[in-house]
Amino acid sequence: MKASLLLFILNSLSIFHGSIKANESLPDNINFNVYRNGSQIGFHKINFSGNQEAINVLIEIKFEVTFLGFVVYDYLHNNNEIWNGNSLVKLESTTNVNGDPHICNLKKSNSAYLINGTHETKTLNTSPLPTSYWNKILVQERFRKVLNTQDCSNIDFQINLIGEEKIYNNSLLSDHYKMIGNEVTGEKVDIDIWYDKSDQWVKMIFVKDESTIEYILDKYDSE
Repeated sequence: MKASLLLFILNSLSIFHGSIKANESLPDNINFNVYRNGSQIGFHKINFSGNQEAINVLIEIKFEVTFLGFVVYDYLHNNNEIWNGNSLVKLESTTNVNGDPHICNLKKSNSAYLINGTHETKTLNTSPLPTSYWNKILVQERFRKVLNTQDCSNIDFQINLIGEEKIYNNSLLSDHYKMIGNEVTGEKVDIDIWYDKSDQWVKMIFVKDESTIEYILDKYDSE
């Protein structure tokens, strides 16, 4: 009788412990404040739900650049991703750039990945990695063909590890990567990106139209 009771307790603890680990495997929600040449222009938010086997990712990006009281650049991006482990199995995104709409959709059908976007429609045999950047697997190979979640075009990246750095006034140890690529338009993509030691995306800087765009986690932002 005592042995049976002990076995029941141990099994119960094992189940409880496993559920905690599953919850801990989800990334933390990410909230960036975004700056252009030192002035805040918007935000980039990522919310996670589900579990490691089926991660639901909701992404919202909004930028607005003004000059003399007029809006000269307006960007809105909404994206819903579903991942099975490190495999992207569904993506639905809409983007509006100064009134110009773009879409990118992906869904897994049997063993194929069907992609339909503003840029092109195609079928892949393997799941692509998207430009949502939150999954550190993106930078774990030196060369990557990445799916642009704005329009379903491709960006070919060369990726290099710069090294360990302490960021946010030396309060956070992170790994710094450099990503250099080219969009289908021929425009160069120049990104510095940082992940902390738990593989969370924690910072980014890139150059766009000769402006420096910087992502700062809101909890480290002094503004």
